[in-house]
Amino acid sequence: MSTRLPFTKIVHNPTKPELVLANGHHFLVLNTSTGELTKSYPQDAKNDNVSDYYRSIQFNKDGSLLATSGENKQVCVWDTKDWSLKFSRPAYKRVNAIAFNKDSTQLLAADKFGDVYCHPAKEAVDDEEKLQPIVGHVSMVTDMLLTSDDKYVVTSDRDEHIRVSRFPNGYNIESFCLGHTDVVTCIDFLPWDENILVSSGGDGTVRLWDFVKGTNKQTVDLKSEIEAYKPPAADANSEDAIVSALAFDNNTKTLAVSFAKSPAVLILNWKEDVGFVYTETKLAPSPILDIAYDLEGKLWMSLDGDKLIHVFSDSADNEGLLKQINNAEVCKADKIFDLYTIFGLRKFLDLPENLANEEASNKKRKTD
Repeated sequence: MSTRLPFTKIVHNPTKPELVLANGHHFLVLNTSTGELTKSYPQDAKNDNVSDYYRSIQFNKDGSLLATSGENKQVCVWDTKDWSLKFSRPAYKRVNAIAFNKDSTQLLAADKFGDVYCHPAKEAVDDEEKLQPIVGHVSMVTDMLLTSDDKYVVTSDRDEHIRVSRFPNGYNIESFCLGHTDVVTCIDFLPWDENILVSSGGDGTVRLWDFVKGTNKQTVDLKSEIEAYKPPAADANSEDAIVSALAFDNNTKTLAVSFAKSPAVLILNWKEDVGFVYTETKLAPSPILDIAYDLEGKLWMSLDGDKLIHVFSDSADNEGLLKQINNAEVCKADKIFDLYTIFGLRKFLDLPENLANEEASNKKRKTD
């Protein structure tokens, strides 16, 4: 019996009420003000074969372009006016994070082998010269950011490191932000003060940094708040909760933190001269895969369950907003791929043999 594939990644347009929901090798678009589906699952697409899925989706600064990358090692850029494909380029390895530069002329792609490449934002041509990485880590890059002034590229990795490098000459390292005791899974800039970096991961903490100096400004330990909502441990890697996503509401200066395989979202509020303070826990109907705030302050989440999408807001008509998307036609499959590979980033257990061999080969290549 086939099962509906959940939305594995979601991202909200920075300027328009549009939520992009990744579904297999396609994506849907939801109007977050009306609940209307403005881009549905393609009618001519087969919805019973999951051959690919998006690992990374990201808008450019003004929301006019959307970049996606999946298991097929392609970087695609879409025009958000009509959601047509503008161009695609091959990536050298599977991409874990993607970002536009400030004028959308370049695309940065961080891959699972620890490298960051800077692609021109145009169609690849035959016999195009192979790009050289601008940043290289010994271990897998888990997340990557580019500052709004294109001055620094910030990367996090599986070895608990956060590196701040000059852009585009990434061999010039500005600083390291060191202090996490487990894999760093998420990094982002504080929307109301982009001089501050926010990070989180497997140690259950949210940390704030003056990233240029590499100094820690605040550490918020959330282990006790998430303890009651941890999923049952399947192995040593999943015994402790691991942060899977961060989302900011710029209007209320709120941070939402979600954890892999858990229905709980922890809400932190910003206090001047203090930093983030834990405020409350919100519970979704089933485990949360990804989260995003819209422009009106509603918190959207994709779910691993019967309902595909849930929303927290002050509106009395949340069900009306969700009706169309939760009943939409989406990709189906006889067997759903592992939705929680994030636990495999921990090192308490060995990686699967094929991934271990790849990572070992990568480390040898970088240290020879």
